[in-house]
Amino acid sequence: MKLADYGAIVRLAGGKMGLVHISEVTDAYVRDVRDYFRENDRILVKVLKINNKGRYELSAKQAEGAVPVQRPERPPEREKPRMETSNGAFKWESRQKPAPQNFEERLSRFMKDSEERIHDIKRNIESKRGGGSARK
Repeated sequence: MKLADYGAIVRLAGGKMGLVHISEVTDAYVRDVRDYFRENDRILVKVLKINNKGRYELSAKQAEGAVPVQRPERPPEREKPRMETSNGAFKWESRQKPAPQNFEERLSRFMKDSEERIHDIKRNIESKRGGGSARK
């Protein structure tokens, strides 16, 4: 098996090659195929079809009798700089937050984060326009 950004290229038992597209790895969102597979892994796949170019389209998530691929633990996010637009200096903030347990907590966290991002974007745009000074 060889890994690419868009999926895994798999050698089938008959020597033919096929692609497990990133959307066919598992039911969960897959950011990186390398989180689920390693080079030269042996996996169970289902042949979905042979496309008009004669290439095999494969699925790991639809393979009969396959053990569901477990979603990996997400690595902690790296600390990223956030710009303070009032004086142009950078302020370091940690983006790592504890994962909420239920839907309401996740939704609340999403809404709060979205509002913070929108506020930061608006503040950044205003600073580029000249700090909100009136135009004639």
